[in-house]
Amino acid sequence: MEIINSNTKGINQAVKKILGGEIVFIPTDTVYGIAASPYNDKAIKKIFSLKKRSYKNSLVLLCSNYKMAKKYAIFNKTADNLKKKFWPGPLTLILKKKSTVKISRKWISKNNSIGIRIPDHSVPKKIINKCNFPIFCTSANISGKKSCKDIKDVLRNFKNKKITIINDDTTKFGLDSTIIDVTKNKINILRKGNLNKRKLGNLIN
Repeated sequence: MEIINSNTKGINQAVKKILGGEIVFIPTDTVYGIAASPYNDKAIKKIFSLKKRSYKNSLVLLCSNYKMAKKYAIFNKTADNLKKKFWPGPLTLILKKKSTVKISRKWISKNNSIGIRIPDHSVPKKIINKCNFPIFCTSANISGKKSCKDIKDVLRNFKNKKITIINDDTTKFGLDSTIIDVTKNKINILRKGNLNKRKLGNLIN
């Protein structure tokens, strides 16, 4: 187990590992996540194995900004309205993947949709910008168990595992992101997460 800081040196170390096909545990605005390159099947397979997660469950792409996100997915009117109000933040949108995108098929659902989020946290954004592409990220937990809110949770749940963790306990919410499927240009809430109906307001009416 390796613990690195969230300073410039630590971010550079994390980027080097991700570009080299390794996985890194990182803080986000919601909970701790496990990050990897979306172009590396070996790294993605390692995440599924570590989490004991079924390949039937698709994964989330973290982008640093909307310009990056729209290179990977098709945004309809409903998606535009939601991202304007809640990005960056604890909202994952399920969107249709652009046909031109060439990334690992291991985390794309059968209907060719992908989950995309722009986090409101400096660590993942710095990593993404230095990698110069989005990173795949999923909550740091064993499948079916609670997500890790801080590094203490990570150490407790993944002890004796050969992993790299960025030590930065600045997760804002301590709750998973809300997941909304907008592939049919309407709101379909798949996971409540941080954004409840009150926060979503008239967007769901």
